[in-house]
Amino acid sequence: MRKIFGILVAIIFSISIFIMPASAAQNTPPTLEGGVLLYTFEGSTFTYKFQVTYTDADGDIPAYMFIYINGSRRIMEKQDIKDNNSKDGIVYVLPFSEEDLFKVAPKARGWEIEYWFRTNDGHGPVRTLISNLFVLDYDSMGLTPINSAAGSGFCSRCASG
Repeated sequence: MRKIFGILVAIIFSISIFIMPASAAQNTPPTLEGGVLLYTFEGSTFTYKFQVTYTDADGDIPAYMFIYINGSRRIMEKQDIKDNNSKDGIVYVLPFSEEDLFKVAPKARGWEIEYWFRTNDGHGPVRTLISNLFVLDYDSMGLTPINSAAGSGFCSRCASG
């Protein structure tokens, strides 16, 4: 009886050694796409919004979604609180007033900033490269960008003709 028990334990142990690495290797890391600092303005008042899309082919929900602004970590929130489908992408945002952004990143007044996004799907962290881009949020301002042949962006409400 002890022999049979010993053999069963050895078989179960052997199987677990072969199965565990295979199941761990099946995870696909999530992607963070479209990470950007969007801005809008009305008169001389600017507002800002950091935005990134989390996508996970396995359907894993992130354990967290952070943005690092000049090294200062901030928690991001889902744009649509009901969106839990990470396979087609979940948009995360962090809005800032002009005053609040300048508290976190004083050099942003001179359009100088560094930011990156970081998440974890429960299998390990993923982050974006450092960015320093500001992008006009055409949609929020009710504008439509028009690209010329040279690739420069123009605003349809601003174009003459």
